[in-house]
Amino acid sequence: MKALTETELGQLYALDGALRFARAELTADITAQRLLILLNVFFNQGMSQRELLTKLDTTSITALSRNLADLSAWTTRKVEGPGLIELRSDPLNLRIKRVFLTGRGERFVKRLLNASARAADRRNVAEA
Repeated sequence: MKALTETELGQLYALDGALRFARAELTADITAQRLLILLNVFFNQGMSQRELLTKLDTTSITALSRNLADLSAWTTRKVEGPGLIELRSDPLNLRIKRVFLTGRGERFVKRLLNASARAADRRNVAEA
């Protein structure tokens, strides 16, 4: 197995920290894939599910649909979810669903980004 570069190691620490933060703030079943979905929606509000799928290279449409449902108010198991995502019908084509963060979802992603930035700053100070 090859040794990790400093950049790769930093990315792993950042991912680990983001997952720990999300699991502490929300629920233990938050995955890296769900964090990627939340971040993509945060930076691209109103994308269609198909457009979102193109940004997530290794995700299938089935996995995306399941993850979106599990991040919304009612999960695929028909139990109350975290309510971070909402799907809205496109006004010009009702078959297209557009993906948005709820107010709770936006607040969560902003806290996540702030916590990640603070952790990166602490790592940079420690390395200096």
